Amino acid sequence: MSIRLGRILGIPIKIDASWLIIFGLIVYTLAVGYFPRFKPNLGAPMNWLGGVIAALLLFGSVLLHELMHSYVAKKNRLPVGGITLFIFGGVSELTEEPETPGLELKMAIAGPATSIVLGILLLVAARLGGIATFGELGLAIVGYLGGINLALGVFNLIPGFPLDGGRVLRAILWGSMHDIDKATRIASGVGQGFGYLFIAGGFLIMLSGQFLSGLWLIFIGWFLNNAAHQSYQMLVLKRALSGVEVSRVMMTDYPHIAPHTTLDEFAEDYLLKYDYRAYPVSEDDRLLGIVTVDEVRGIPREQWATTTVGTVAKPPEQELVIDENDDAFDALMRMARGNLRGLLVMHEGKFEGMVTQESIMNLVRAKLQLGIS
Repeated sequence: MSIRLGRILGIPIKIDASWLIIFGLIVYTLAVGYFPRFKPNLGAPMNWLGGVIAALLLFGSVLLHELMHSYVAKKNRLPVGGITLFIFGGVSELTEEPETPGLELKMAIAGPATSIVLGILLLVAARLGGIATFGELGLAIVGYLGGINLALGVFNLIPGFPLDGGRVLRAILWGSMHDIDKATRIASGVGQGFGYLFIAGGFLIMLSGQFLSGLWLIFIGWFLNNAAHQSYQMLVLKRALSGVEVSRVMMTDYPHIAPHTTLDEFAEDYLLKYDYRAYPVSEDDRLLGIVTVDEVRGIPREQWATTTVGTVAKPPEQELVIDENDDAFDALMRMARGNLRGLLVMHEGKFEGMVTQESIMNLVRAKLQLGIS
């Protein structure tokens, strides 16, 4: 689940629910550990205030990091679906992959370069300005942000996909081998390798008595390992679905309901036989609306025999509708983001069928078995 905050440079900005977890942990760590250790005279209220301010500015820094990726993408006519901040940082959602290794390299390096430059500037400002300029709490915050931005930039340069350093590695391999699939496979493997190293290092640190630090390292390693694997799988999916339109994978025999069908008939003939989230109500290929189990449940049982689905059907949300000429990979991503099992397929106002995750994945599996990309 994500919360939309607004737009910057025309790019939708969202925060994932997991962001709230890491925000709380950062505030607690700063208020209880960092500020009391380095600025013991501040007192508890100022420590907590500093923790909240520093955590918000840290996520502002992460947002700036991701905005630079997106800015370079937009300057090179690559569409950006949005930026989402989540538990381990942020991600720029590109709806298309870079077409050349040179563009991949520019986009990848933009984020870490921004974080490193910002970190250096903040550390220099803290050193030159001192307490006289920032005050004791302000100086502690500026110093923390300088160090953490520098660390963020360096960490992202680790050459493991999908970190920025992994994208730099992929761009270099892609340019030398002229094979993005092979380059992605190698860069993803390196990313998984670093993930295992972090996990092993985390266990060693835990055994040395630093339980919390080791646990964080294990979480980071687990995240990096999974992200590297999923990134490569995503490329395989995109390649398998390249040029495939929704019309090729949609189901035309998907059950749709005549508007005069009673709720009794609908429950008996459809709800108890199939396991779909929504059923289209149509007449002469015109979509009149959709009906779900929620609409049925909202009508008293004794009225089912006389109430028709046409009277309880509601217009489908735009997120549930897709055109038959749209890209099948985009349909799959929409379903994944919205946790949907299927989308209604329309064309020029007419209901054509339904596309589901299963119908798309059946084609992908068949292609992979035949060795077709």
